[in-house]
Amino acid sequence: RERAGGAREMSGGFAVLLDDVEDLAQDLARFALADAPASCSDRDGSGSDGDDRPRPRGADIVRVAPSTVAPPERPLTSTPPRVILLDDPGSCADAMRELIARGETCAVDFEGVALSRTGAVSLAQVAPPNGPVYLVDVACMGAAAFDEGRLGELLGAQHPLKLVFDCRGDADALHHQFGVRMRGVFDVQVAFCLKKDKDHGGKRGAYLMGLRKALKECPGLDDEARHVLDRVKSAGASLFAPELGGTYDAWTKRPLHPDLIKYAAADVTYLHHMHRAWRVFVGEKKMAAVTERRMRERIESPEGLEQGTEAAKRRGSRREKFF
Repeated sequence: RERAGGAREMSGGFAVLLDDVEDLAQDLARFALADAPASCSDRDGSGSDGDDRPRPRGADIVRVAPSTVAPPERPLTSTPPRVILLDDPGSCADAMRELIARGETCAVDFEGVALSRTGAVSLAQVAPPNGPVYLVDVACMGAAAFDEGRLGELLGAQHPLKLVFDCRGDADALHHQFGVRMRGVFDVQVAFCLKKDKDHGGKRGAYLMGLRKALKECPGLDDEARHVLDRVKSAGASLFAPELGGTYDAWTKRPLHPDLIKYAAADVTYLHHMHRAWRVFVGEKKMAAVTERRMRERIESPEGLEQGTEAAKRRGSRREKFF
């Protein structure tokens, strides 16, 4: 439904087209919420955050009181988080302002047309631990999403921590297209590969492992939930992956196809669970160093890196030594 200020909340969890609400809710019955909600209140308990300036009306956001105690984790079979589409700079700025002020770790991902320094960025997904999942419509807003919409401010700050899966392509696209340099990044791909090294005595294979493989090993998922998740990823990929008969331009069409909404939301929904389970395999300082190096090398490479499975095969073995 339409919200004032341009933000649209997608009813039923991930619905875009009203006719699909019921089916999407059933498909995603086992999607995850990262943590139980923290108590919600004004920061100083006075009913005001100290800023009397009028704010643009946008997403339905609550202020979360700071806490030093981690909230208990919700099971992965919980009701899915809400999804809110941000397609104008005012509502986007309002949402990003709240996320920066709250300081909670945010899972971040991007979708687009052969996402790279030359491939268009169409969508950014941002999700705090307890939801909602914000879909920032970069195809609609362009550079304004990062400037007036303050997405660039969130991505470029050391805090809050941003969880990504393979920071390289995203960093390359953001830097060369929008002048945004990501900071404060935890690359879950690195943690996952180090976990596999430990599991298999360093024999994790010739190629870096992608998000889909990591999702199959996401902690806490039962067999039924993994089956649902696999169907979500397969349905979405069939719309945009050329090797599966899709086209990257699917990410530029509006309204977004419901299967793409589910695909995009799944990517960030589960990163919080992976981070909690796999961060033990790498220290904070080491992660900061390797993530910065991975982003810098891609950004400073003369031509970036051709994307896709076939391109990876042509490049040959890409087993990366992180340290």
